Amino acid sequence: MMIRSLRAFLALYRYGTVVAAAEQVHLSQAAVSVQMKSLERELGVDLFIRTKRSIKLTPAGHRLVPLAEHMVATYQEMCALDGSRTVSGVLSLGVINSALSGVLPCLLRRISLEHPQLEVKIIAGISGDLVAQVDAGVLDAAIVTQPPENFSTGLIARHLYTEPFVVIGHSSMRQMDVPTILQAAPYVRFDRSTWAGMRIEQYILEQGLQVRPGVELNSLDAITVMVSEGLGVSIVPLIRRASWHRKPTLHIAPLPNFNRPVSLIERPAHARSALTATLLTSFEQLAPEPGIF
Repeated sequence: MMIRSLRAFLALYRYGTVVAAAEQVHLSQAAVSVQMKSLERELGVDLFIRTKRSIKLTPAGHRLVPLAEHMVATYQEMCALDGSRTVSGVLSLGVINSALSGVLPCLLRRISLEHPQLEVKIIAGISGDLVAQVDAGVLDAAIVTQPPENFSTGLIARHLYTEPFVVIGHSSMRQMDVPTILQAAPYVRFDRSTWAGMRIEQYILEQGLQVRPGVELNSLDAITVMVSEGLGVSIVPLIRRASWHRKPTLHIAPLPNFNRPVSLIERPAHARSALTATLLTSFEQLAPEPGIF
């Protein structure tokens, strides 16, 4: 069946080698090679440039990618017409690091209970890198924060939830206002190479806030530990379902009208669209988290 060949073709496109593609579609390397030659013969075009060390797509191969994604996605929708078929397969999902210890465990627990045949392969990273991998077809989808203005218009962003930005300081600072907190100890910056870090720096500049020189970290957990130990203050996103904001040694002060949307990013048509739809449904069924303010 051509669908099987198209799935193998997309795996080869995403992962770059016959070895990796064979592993993804659960076939032998020889079977993948045979399927690719059969696909070329059936379509009457060369899809690959083959050398002893590599295999690359021809211009025709690149044109086939979105068509193949659309066909595989449509086939999956056809298979689910009766609504009783168990959702199965492997979904490659990028996830921002902050969500790994926040909303993701609850989401995966629900998915594993409702769809035991669905395997979710998690790739952690920062938003910009994950979006680039979705755009390239390496990832099926990604949970990321609000993108900057130059976000690829070829991708679809589906809103999941919103997280507020807050000022965090040691519990001894509870009676201080925000400007005083930020001056009371060295400022621990959230990595400025991340989208969240960029937004925080822009906010500090726009609000005219003054901070004392400190350190810069790319780990939210490390920042909260330093602050709870009285070693600094910071501005960070209040992560949904995370536990660190319950620490008695932390004081959390809200920042009005300063938050970040978190979205699921995917391509308009791809071979795992039925799986991402299942992911969205499971997410919508999660109970909302009580506010802390």
